[in-house]
Amino acid sequence: MGNMRMMIGDVEILALSDMNVTYPITLDDLWPDVPEQKWEIFRELYPETFDGLYMRLEIGCYLIRSEGQIILVDTGYGPGPIDHIGGYRGQLMSELSSKKVDPAEVDVVFISHLHYDHVGWNTVNKDGVWTPTFPNAKYIAHQADLEHFQKPEFRFSSDVPYISRYIEPLQNLGVFETVNKETNITRNIKAIHTPGHTPGHMSLMVSSLGQTALIQGDAFVHPSQITNEEWNSLFDTDPNMATDTRRKLLGMVEADNIPIISCHFETPGVGYIVRYQGKRYWKAAEIKY
Repeated sequence: MGNMRMMIGDVEILALSDMNVTYPITLDDLWPDVPEQKWEIFRELYPETFDGLYMRLEIGCYLIRSEGQIILVDTGYGPGPIDHIGGYRGQLMSELSSKKVDPAEVDVVFISHLHYDHVGWNTVNKDGVWTPTFPNAKYIAHQADLEHFQKPEFRFSSDVPYISRYIEPLQNLGVFETVNKETNITRNIKAIHTPGHTPGHMSLMVSSLGQTALIQGDAFVHPSQITNEEWNSLFDTDPNMATDTRRKLLGMVEADNIPIISCHFETPGVGYIVRYQGKRYWKAAEIKY
């Protein structure tokens, strides 16, 4: 369960956990250019993110309250069961309920990118019809991702036709919006293009009363990429661009000591850049709950 409540000025950020899974692809296959021995130091630093030859991933989402608006960042894998990860079922709805948030209260669903594990609660099946889980929300993603994932070679590449279930019904109802440049969600929340993991991958800069935080989606999937920004996972669409994006983000957050909030790091996924022997590392923040 997500247990973090963080204030950035007068903006509230809550961590939500859809699930935590052992991802069923070995490290060698998930990180094809990273030798096994390179993981040793990170097994010591972040033991909760490993399960033998496999990686454990948090499937995290975030709820933001800003200027009277409720913004949900990503929607996890969905109700499931998700066959390719062992039949897990998503817990996002119970997480929202535990925070006393009704789905009808959500004003904006911000989708960092259109991979399956970030869009699964966008819709629910009611009597054979895929309808918005958040009935009063507008859903926002980047135009480049929509174009990319609606190509036939990607739209039909998954065992689950998730684009036709979780994205296209929203388009048909006119509640799915796309952007192609930096966009203010509220005065305190700006969506920025951070491509590479996917063509339209976006992150959120949250700024209020002189404080700032970065909710970075999947620009970094594992803390080891803070140290080795050139490490790319199997799912990085454009590895060179992904590396370049990570370098730019690291330079920005380190210079201003900005906390990084990460969907796939151990919940609640909040930490800072620290230096040790000239290298960057991710250090989890001590958050008051």
